[in-house]
Amino acid sequence: MTGMFFANPWGLLALAAVPVLVAIHFLQERSRRVRASTLFLLERAAPLPAGGIRWEKFRNSLPFWMQLLAATALAWLLADPRWIAQESRQTVAVVLDSSASMQAARQKTLDLLARRLAAWDAVAARTDWHLLETGPGRPPLYAGRELPAMLAAARGWRPTLGTHDCSESLAIAATLVPPGAGAVILVTDRPTEVPGGVGLLSAGAAFDNVGFSGGDVEGAGDGAAWRVLVTNHGAAPQERAVTARSAVAGGEPLPLGLPEIISLAPGQTRTLQGPWPAGAERIVLGLTSDRFSFDDTLPLVRPVPRTVRVAVTIGGPTGQLLGRMVKAADGVEIVADPAAADLVVGRFGPAATTDGIQVAVDDTSATDAAKPPAPQAAVENKKPGKPAAFDPAWVAAEDTALTRDLGWGGLLSGPAGNLGLTAADEPLLWKGGRPLAFVRTTGLPGGRSVQSLVLNFDVAASTAARAPALVVLVQRFIDRIRTRIPRPWADNFDTGQAIDLPDAVLDAPAGRATLAVEPVAGEAAGPVPFRGRAPREPAFFTVAAAVGGDAAPARLVTGAAQFVDSREGDFRAAAPLDTLESIRMEQAVKQSVADPWPPLWLGIATAALLVAWGWKGRGRRSEGAVS
Repeated sequence: MTGMFFANPWGLLALAAVPVLVAIHFLQERSRRVRASTLFLLERAAPLPAGGIRWEKFRNSLPFWMQLLAATALAWLLADPRWIAQESRQTVAVVLDSSASMQAARQKTLDLLARRLAAWDAVAARTDWHLLETGPGRPPLYAGRELPAMLAAARGWRPTLGTHDCSESLAIAATLVPPGAGAVILVTDRPTEVPGGVGLLSAGAAFDNVGFSGGDVEGAGDGAAWRVLVTNHGAAPQERAVTARSAVAGGEPLPLGLPEIISLAPGQTRTLQGPWPAGAERIVLGLTSDRFSFDDTLPLVRPVPRTVRVAVTIGGPTGQLLGRMVKAADGVEIVADPAAADLVVGRFGPAATTDGIQVAVDDTSATDAAKPPAPQAAVENKKPGKPAAFDPAWVAAEDTALTRDLGWGGLLSGPAGNLGLTAADEPLLWKGGRPLAFVRTTGLPGGRSVQSLVLNFDVAASTAARAPALVVLVQRFIDRIRTRIPRPWADNFDTGQAIDLPDAVLDAPAGRATLAVEPVAGEAAGPVPFRGRAPREPAFFTVAAAVGGDAAPARLVTGAAQFVDSREGDFRAAAPLDTLESIRMEQAVKQSVADPWPPLWLGIATAALLVAWGWKGRGRRSEGAVS
């Protein structure tokens, strides 16, 4: 046995009988014996009233001690004493909610956690501790047997995520706890639905918060303008001072002319905007700091578009239609020289050397591009502008990133061409058992590869011009090519947002791409390996990498990470919560041994009460006989 506890501490309330018994024996007036020769003198000898109950000298008697013994034995029995077994073992998995809202009560949460877990450490002879965070990809913070070491690891916890689902992290924690030999504890800041048996601990509190809930930069060059949203998440009107500064290399911050004080009604969102300052590459907007400072600053950079240069080399109705689809995409520049293009729109060719969109069948080509060109007479017999007969077969789509959530019922066309798929092809659309559209990857010398979106049907003689799904498919493919271009660009990102880099960088050895972070307040951090995401906290950053065999890393991405999850800034539902005690007591009972002597204590209490009652009865009979 390693320790003792009471499974039912309320049973100790039976000890309240002890002071009551003592008071009774102090207040009990000692009877006075009067000797009289005749009975008529008793009335005159009776004691006069003393004005109520008076404290008398304590009367030491056997009934008093027996009653005291009975009350003590009953309190011990009702409290259900138990002893921790020496071989007992438990596993406690603590899951810290990594939502950014936890920063408002982070220190209070850590202090509360330290106090509450101290009681858990005494539940079993051995406790295995696990400390986890919610959110995808978060590594465990601690795994071991030392509670002080786990609490020290918790001090390195930085909650920075937006609103997310905690169920996956709780499921992982549950797999670490053996059935009936431990518990899972979720540390959060508000009431949350959790599976049965999971304890909740919260040090959160409701308060009114005002913060930025979005920001962007529109336009380019001298016509660029910034725009941000400020939201009052509270239930009362709020006022905040607004600051704005532009950091110029080697110079002083420049004011942007915002109103000094803004007023917001409960739940109101206001838009603030202004021209981008000349010569500035980045600006920082700020609000009066409050209990949740995470959304009180908003960094912005001047965007540099990630432009895709496109050359259209196919003519006729097909070229015109695909040209309009390409121009509808954002960040596209049409160039005349295919050698200067990032993407070439043309007819199908098996030896592609540039990323492109290729048409295998059109109004001037053969149905099968792999066959020799059709005779001139066949081309002349085809009337321009007259649509070919539609193939009644349905268009079936693969579940890929390019086709997902698109409806293809409105795309009517002739039969698919005779092109077959190779092992390097990614099928997208099918019709009549043939590929209607696919992406072909072609390897080039030096390890480089190019991708081509192959449209294996007559685009001009179809309803492609009235099928939004095909337009979206083309735009998604252009965005895919955009991520393959190793050209510097700048943009504004959400904290923790994924950043696409060219394949040449992603396929390089680990550590080739680096991330340099400059917080909006504080010293800039040295470069660290880039993990594919923007910083977790509001900051300016750059991503650099050596591309194309260059020894010196070049800057690829310049950005600003901003926290704009307005749900995390709303603290009206935050509240303190603690459901651990019942779970802890349940585990303590399972890890302990019960008192083996309940019949003995019950017998002692019964015997003591019988002795006390018997002794009182004997005393009354003796007094009656003397009288």
